[in-house]
Amino acid sequence: MTSTYTPQSLAKQFYAGIYVNTVDAALWRATFHYLTQTRLAQVPQVQAVVSLWAEYGGDLRARIRDDALICKVLKQCLPQAHQFNGANQLNQANRAVRLYRGESWFLFDQNAIGFCWTRSEALATQYAKGLNAIESGGVLLTCLAPAEAILGITPEKHRFGEVFICDPSRLHQLSTLALFPKL
Repeated sequence: MTSTYTPQSLAKQFYAGIYVNTVDAALWRATFHYLTQTRLAQVPQVQAVVSLWAEYGGDLRARIRDDALICKVLKQCLPQAHQFNGANQLNQANRAVRLYRGESWFLFDQNAIGFCWTRSEALATQYAKGLNAIESGGVLLTCLAPAEAILGITPEKHRFGEVFICDPSRLHQLSTLALFPKL
């Protein structure tokens, strides 16, 4: 199947918050490399990119397979958390928020923790017990996310609820709350 997309055209789609799942992994990797090397005239539609990542980030991450590259692109196209309305929800004493994530044991063991986190321990537990436990078992994680770690926040009315997109390398006090068996 020949793609009609180029890294340039796919970058524009990404900046508009449109996920194109019909292109192969190599083109997505090329697009993310292009985004780190070029400043598009188009301004990213921040909330659209945040929503795109909350919904399809796992799929994109599996295709691109380069968390450092992904993080670079997300930092480039998303403003810091202090520019979001959700920033006032951070604990004013330490400027951090308690977050949870249901991760696969394999990725946790490889120190390849994902970007999407939630304030809902129950939701994170569902992921740790379910979708993220399929191949290797799941792990329920918690952390403190300082403002500089938060790249984006979906609105609470988002279909997945409030999702915090974070730079995993900047999270503090990461700890394991529970382990779940492989499904």
